[in-house]
Amino acid sequence: MKAEMSAYGVTELVPEEASAISGGMFWAIAFAILGTFGLAAVSIGAKVADPNH
Repeated sequence: MKAEMSAYGVTELVPEEASAISGGMFWAIAFAILGTFGLAAVSIGAKVADPNH
């Protein structure tokens, strides 16, 4: 069954467009997660390196 997309005022994406959008979101989310882990690692490393705190 195919949904009537025109009723919602949206257009259907071709597979190439859909994969480009989802691929872009994958990298944005991956960099955000890796950036958070990197910030945590630097914070922990700074605590370990500075025994006064």
